[in-house]
Amino acid sequence: MEESQNQVHEETPSYWTSVGVAGLLFGIISFILTLIYGYSLINSEPSGSMFSPIMLIWLVSCLLTAFGGMVATWHYANQYDVVIKLGKGALIGFLTGACIVIVSVILNEIWHLIDPEMTQKMIDSTIANFEKMEMPADQKQQIIDSTVDSMRTNQNIGRQLLFGIPIMGIVNLITGMIGAKLFGKKEETL
Repeated sequence: MEESQNQVHEETPSYWTSVGVAGLLFGIISFILTLIYGYSLINSEPSGSMFSPIMLIWLVSCLLTAFGGMVATWHYANQYDVVIKLGKGALIGFLTGACIVIVSVILNEIWHLIDPEMTQKMIDSTIANFEKMEMPADQKQQIIDSTVDSMRTNQNIGRQLLFGIPIMGIVNLITGMIGAKLFGKKEETL
């Protein structure tokens, strides 16, 4: 009996292909939506508003990339017709989230070689928007300083990975578990 269970565990196909496919796909989507958001911000007229329609692009990007774990478990279940327990779905989801972040960071770094002034243009556009806001000068300057500092520190690769992997990993861990429940073959009971 133990030998047959060990053979089942040894024959379980690797999930890395599914993690890679979903991670690459959603990493590219995240990168493209980040570019659209960045250039929309750069080319927008300052409105003096804290919230703008451009922020919807960022929200859509976050929402879409949250489903990477679900797509990875779907791919794994569809490709191999295997039982996926919640724990394995969670693992596949977390690894997919990490892959999404890594792909997105690499593509962003490549893009910064193509357009090294993009971050500064985004900062200038953000400052112009804050300048149009009606608020006391001290408060306005404080918001500008903290936002600019945040935008500059978020360009650090280590910081992007340090914060991105756990956050995106946990979100995709949850969708990976949902995907395991929805798409995994049900375990047969005797």
